[in-house]
Amino acid sequence: DADAAGAASDAPTSPAATPTGTGTPAEPAPSSPPPTSAAPSASAKPGGIARCETDGLALSLVANGQEMNSKYFDLRLTNTGSEPCDLLGHPGVSLLDAGGKRVGEPATRSQDGTGDGGAVRLRPGQAAHATVKTAGEGVTDGRCWPEAATLLVYPPGSRQTVTTADLAGLKVCGDSFQVGPVGDRAP
Repeated sequence: DADAAGAASDAPTSPAATPTGTGTPAEPAPSSPPPTSAAPSASAKPGGIARCETDGLALSLVANGQEMNSKYFDLRLTNTGSEPCDLLGHPGVSLLDAGGKRVGEPATRSQDGTGDGGAVRLRPGQAAHATVKTAGEGVTDGRCWPEAATLLVYPPGSRQTVTTADLAGLKVCGDSFQVGPVGDRAP
């Protein structure tokens, strides 16, 4: 699904103009208001399981240790819906300050972690994992980004966001902020 793999890079790069939490519409707004029924937790995909949508995902970040000159974090997207769904590719990741303005630049893509770029099928309650990596504060010249208040994530293939205020001690230093593709197990 090329659309799912590329959407994280197509995601807006200015979250300050994007409401956090439920995100922005995935498609341009229709000329008439949309129906008021609840949105499904996934988008239908021809011949298979639907792509995971933000209203059926919970976000968490867990510190995963330090190796050499880098700190690692496990970004988890958990299926909170009642049906299986798929994620494919890299999430879009940014940090926001307490006022909702972006801190630094969005994370760049890497190949760190357990994901190989293939689809991850999530049954209800299961999580997909992506590795977030930054330089350790002690190995840089001391230049670190201002403290963030919120982690904002565009799940792969989505233009809507999920957020968490629990940053698990994430502090970006040395202008090094990377995210790997989703995988089916923690790094």
